[in-house]
Amino acid sequence: MMRNSRIYGYDTIRLGLSISIISAAIVAYEIQLMYFFSIVQWHHFAYMVISIALLGFGASGTLLSLFRNEMLKRADWLLPFFMISSGLMMSISVRVSRMDFLLFDSYLLFVDHSQFSRLLGTYFLFFLPFLMGSLALGLVFIKKVAQIGTFYFSDMLGSGLGGILAIFLLWHLEPIDLPWIISLMPLFAGLLLIKKKKRNPLLGYALFVLATCFYQEFSPFELKPSQFKSISYALNLPEAKIESQQSSPYGLVQVVSSPVQRYAPGLSLSYMQEIKPSKVIFNNGNWYAAIPQGREADSMHVLNHSTMALPYELEKPENVLIFQAGAGFEVAHALKNKAENIYAIEPNAIVTRLIKGPYAQYTDSLFYRPEVEVYNTSPRSYLKQSEKEYDLIQLPLSGAFGGAVGLNALHEENLLTSEGLLEMWQKLSPEGMIVLSSFIDVPPRITLKNAALIAGMLENLQISDPLEHVVAVRSWATLSYVIIKRSLGSKDLLAVNRFCDDYGFDPVLLSGYESRETFNTLEDDAVFNLVRKMFGPQREMVIEANDFNISIPSDNRPYFYQFLRLKNILQQYEILGERSAFLGLGYLIVLVTLLQLFLLAFAFVIVPLFKLGFKGDQKSWVLFYFSGLGLGYMFLEIILIKYFQRFLGHPIYAVATVISVMLISSGLGSLYSSRLKLEIKKLIRLIAFISVLIIAYALSLGFLLSHSAGLPLWGKLILTVLAISIPAFFMGMPFPMGLQLVSKKNQSQVPWAWGINGCVSVISTSLATVIAVEFGFKVVLMLAALAYFIAFASIFSVRFYFSKSTA
Repeated sequence: MMRNSRIYGYDTIRLGLSISIISAAIVAYEIQLMYFFSIVQWHHFAYMVISIALLGFGASGTLLSLFRNEMLKRADWLLPFFMISSGLMMSISVRVSRMDFLLFDSYLLFVDHSQFSRLLGTYFLFFLPFLMGSLALGLVFIKKVAQIGTFYFSDMLGSGLGGILAIFLLWHLEPIDLPWIISLMPLFAGLLLIKKKKRNPLLGYALFVLATCFYQEFSPFELKPSQFKSISYALNLPEAKIESQQSSPYGLVQVVSSPVQRYAPGLSLSYMQEIKPSKVIFNNGNWYAAIPQGREADSMHVLNHSTMALPYELEKPENVLIFQAGAGFEVAHALKNKAENIYAIEPNAIVTRLIKGPYAQYTDSLFYRPEVEVYNTSPRSYLKQSEKEYDLIQLPLSGAFGGAVGLNALHEENLLTSEGLLEMWQKLSPEGMIVLSSFIDVPPRITLKNAALIAGMLENLQISDPLEHVVAVRSWATLSYVIIKRSLGSKDLLAVNRFCDDYGFDPVLLSGYESRETFNTLEDDAVFNLVRKMFGPQREMVIEANDFNISIPSDNRPYFYQFLRLKNILQQYEILGERSAFLGLGYLIVLVTLLQLFLLAFAFVIVPLFKLGFKGDQKSWVLFYFSGLGLGYMFLEIILIKYFQRFLGHPIYAVATVISVMLISSGLGSLYSSRLKLEIKKLIRLIAFISVLIIAYALSLGFLLSHSAGLPLWGKLILTVLAISIPAFFMGMPFPMGLQLVSKKNQSQVPWAWGINGCVSVISTSLATVIAVEFGFKVVLMLAALAYFIAFASIFSVRFYFSKSTA
């Protein structure tokens, strides 16, 4: 008896370890896929593929519902087979997706309908590794439902550690090596579970998969980024080449050089000097920063002939703060204008290492100049921690030359919110200025949204005449706003007019300015009138009447480069046809994804009902209960990631921290729940408590983090772990407890419940993003609380049905 007990304990430990390993592999592979497709496509496409792939969890619930008995009979063979198969698909799927018959471009989805067949093939390809892995997990949960708390803990613990593992691997491996390295984990997990009588065929299969993994190492494939990515354009230039490449959690950073590659944004048409070639840094194939050549500070700097030079015409700033300093082009500009102290804030540490390391000589040791201090943190974190006053705060040039096509529609700019701009204003010296520049877009969107943001901030400061504190000028390509703390005088107005006359720029916003013939005649000169209205009583009317979303961004509803109004999409399509997609392509991809996920998830949930029957056994509570849990959990997770990206200052580590702490804490909650006596009253009270807790977070979390942003890093980490782990611990209990309840009445519904939770969790990732863009973070949190309330109501409505089972 004792011997059997020991064997059972050993088998349980081995099974728990195997679950943790494959769960870690699934999460690490998911992050790897997001990273990979951010390089070859755009992050919106990565988001879409991952969402579709995670439907494997829903599909596994369907298959387990339909073939439950057959799979349970063959569980000893199927468990290792599913795990090893997951490893095989992880190993080859990325490579196969780069083959010509599947290769497609998300940029062309709305103009070349032949791309959709390749997209569907890609969906299916990345669906398979998740399907195999989730079949293994679901089969364990069905077979060991009495011990669900313990094994669900193994699943969540492994998933949490998988996020940490992914960050480690991103630091040490190239993108093409990540898939086959991660695929070794499911292979090992499967080997742990092979029984003696099933050893020979499964070991042979495992050796084949192992050989496939090592083949990837000795026969690497090409990344093939989209032909429409910035780096693809750059590499088409004469003699263009990639000089340097480094992969990390910050992205794939590459340096491209060409003798004809130059950087001079919005350069005055009167500029007659030579423009030096520039090496350019790309991050995940997107243009990131130009590297200044030599001692630009001691030569004619091209930015002195752009609209971004306006603040230097109004004052001679000594202390300059530059956000998202990149490779130092704006730093060199400040040095040219004799700034005494320059504080360069650059979130991407790899870029800073390049400029301080291999490109230090190329830039004449720019970042080692005594006037320059470089900080690798986020702008908002630096503002909270800094006690200095600045004469000039320079924000990065936003938008894209020629206008953006909306692929960055869901890029979130936490710096450009009413709260962020106010924090900058409070750090200005009495003569201090803020400069905010963007490329001109037609029709105007960024330029008007920036105007609304500035006007709203000045109004909140109760400044009676905002035009005494802001000027704007434009070139043929850029428009710059300068906000100045003191009131503008006649000397300043003369300086602005002289600056515009000397360089051929147009005053867009200038107190006392009378219309004159413009130097730069553009397609849409209505921007003059619209910008001026933003600083008057007509602002709200202009914002509401505009075809695009140009409302004032806030920390609750940040600055997304998403300008399409949902209500105007059909109208835009009637005017522009298929070209209208390019006004918000990234957002439309997410909307299409959401529609697809709803249809597919609906099918995966409904199909098992035809097998199980729609009536009897109180099935409706299972649908609402597990849907509520999946929706509420993911809504909270996504918004916590958004909040802590701004709080911690490093987006990559914020994502890893939130996911890992949340999953591990939920696993601990699941483990604790396994020790509790299953009582329906306890479960009802628990879910009600979670709903109230999420509401409390919705009302207070933003305020708490905003007032704690000045803490040192160790203090932030402690607060982060506490803030995430408290709700996550309790949220880890209802799922395993619910599965136990289902098992007591009808074990055939356990896989269906597993599938419902998986499908709804996937839907919620896209849905939460859309809701956050349209209504803000607090609304998403309130809906998370509502989702848990739905779970509460469903279990409360059938409490008497379970009273005998849980007595």
